Amino acid sequence: MDASSILTTLLSSKSVSGISKAADASSTDVTNILAAAIPSLLKGAQKQTSGSSAAGFVQALADHAGANTSNVTSFLKSVDLADGAKIVSHLLTSSETSAIAKKAGSSASTTKSVLAAAAPLFMSLLGQQTSGSSASAIGSLLSGLAANSNMTSLLGGLLGGSSGGKTGAASLASGLMGLLK
Repeated sequence: MDASSILTTLLSSKSVSGISKAADASSTDVTNILAAAIPSLLKGAQKQTSGSSAAGFVQALADHAGANTSNVTSFLKSVDLADGAKIVSHLLTSSETSAIAKKAGSSASTTKSVLAAAAPLFMSLLGQQTSGSSASAIGSLLSGLAANSNMTSLLGGLLGGSSGGKTGAASLASGLMGLLK
């Protein structure tokens, strides 16, 4: 599985633009929210791969894997925000969502909208990359990514080191790809 392609797609300019339109949020907010949310989304997905939720999560990934994400712009034009909100509620607690909003410097409502728009894309990409994998294999991969303590500091450094907090999605994706190699 190529985890870096998931992150690259999520943070691409086309994704940021599409999520921005779907969530009615600025591109800067989208980039900051996604950068703050990625570690939590990975941990939340990893938690879903064990226990009583594992079979349902693997099925949800399989269901979302069927979505055509080859044209991210088209995918995001018709993204199901209600489905995205449900995904977010499974992957993140309300306190995690609040912490993401605070870290990104965005309102709670903007953060929820951005995450609801991004979540179906995240699940589709993850589902496509893990097609046919067991819950434990998916969990192991996600656990390794989520446990990488450098990811949080890298994201914080990229956001904090830019002028005015405006970090390009390409810079974030490039930094994350280097981290995941």
